[in-house]
Amino acid sequence: MPELPEVEVIASFLLNKIKNKQIRNVIVNNWNLRIPVTKNIDSMLKGRAINDIERRGKYMIWDIGDIAVIIHLGMSGKLIYTERAQSKHDHVVFLFSDDTSVIFNDPRRFGLVIVLNKEEQVKFFDNFGIEPLSNEFNGDYLQRVLRNKKMNIKSALMDNKLIVGIGNIYSSESLFRACISPLRPAQDLTSGECAKLAAEIKNTLNDAIIAGGSTLKDYAQPSGSTGYFQNSFCVYGKAQKPCKICNNTITLLRQNGRSTYFCGVCQI
Repeated sequence: MPELPEVEVIASFLLNKIKNKQIRNVIVNNWNLRIPVTKNIDSMLKGRAINDIERRGKYMIWDIGDIAVIIHLGMSGKLIYTERAQSKHDHVVFLFSDDTSVIFNDPRRFGLVIVLNKEEQVKFFDNFGIEPLSNEFNGDYLQRVLRNKKMNIKSALMDNKLIVGIGNIYSSESLFRACISPLRPAQDLTSGECAKLAAEIKNTLNDAIIAGGSTLKDYAQPSGSTGYFQNSFCVYGKAQKPCKICNNTITLLRQNGRSTYFCGVCQI
């Protein structure tokens, strides 16, 4: 957490707020994140303007011409759009020429803020799979990459080398919408099931983006607003509660160390 929809919401919000703004300076209060903050980040970015903000999987890319700021929020990270730093967990502060700022706040310090040139960006994202909201992602693609995968389908959906950014919440919800059990071997899905699942992945992610993402613990938009897609969850976090479709009790189990929620009747 945050997953693809939350990162997309944050990126879109910040693009509207800081595009073309000039960075006055960057203050680093804590260099020791998952990957240390890039040395000399202040001198590298000072006086540069934000050309664009894109998302790749769960990463944000602030395009600054020949270089880019790469940001990952980890488990508990936030980007806060404000006028001043607010707490001891404000590790990196981007100050702009109009006195606004974007603050990277991360109590657990699993996120990252690094600067890469174009060549380094290509190498950094080289092993990333397809974007699930792209036109290229469809049933044919899904069937092709799953053809020889003996792992369960939920783990396959969370493999960033195959598909980026879906995450635990949205893989569970997408599989429920597609009526596919998370226990199924990925290679056993039929052509029709792959087409249905690809469509429901897109529908689920788009619905979550429209809802501003899902706020469970730490996630908030840069403005401080929370998302509300959690109000539409069908299975995630619903263990021992009745299925919205058939009233069967929702099951919780662990797959590869992650919680999986599903309906044993609706999902086959």
